[in-house]
Amino acid sequence: MRWKAIKLLRNTKSADEQRLINFVNAFGFDRCAWYERPYSFAKLLAGQHSYNAGYEFDTPRFNSRWLDHGELYKVNGTSLVVAVGHNYGPYEDIIKCATDVAQPLGLRAIVYDRAVDWYYPNETVLVVYMADETFKRYEHKLLSFASVEALI
Repeated sequence: MRWKAIKLLRNTKSADEQRLINFVNAFGFDRCAWYERPYSFAKLLAGQHSYNAGYEFDTPRFNSRWLDHGELYKVNGTSLVVAVGHNYGPYEDIIKCATDVAQPLGLRAIVYDRAVDWYYPNETVLVVYMADETFKRYEHKLLSFASVEALI
């Protein structure tokens, strides 16, 4: 995993950098990285360094349904890591996929309104996955950041 200073990782012509800045400023994230499928998604989000130990993955092989265009954000010097997806499709499908991944792993997920996603504004849905500890730390900020479609 190569953590970098915050920037727009996917600078598509429809991307909105100000929406990313709003997200980052709301939570104080100062590092980002491309999502690369680890053996343990749960350990990665808990900030454990052993997330790539093992022989079996704990998430579905194809992440486009539950974590499309995946990115990671963190606060440097802490174990607070979130995975962000910019997913296409109806809310019901996105919520079901997020639930199917998060619940068995003991993770939390928030599905936000399309209006806040920066990848393809008003088309993609912002989905944020995190460990329960991270959720508890950011609960107020997570729920007041923008309109929430689902809390998992």
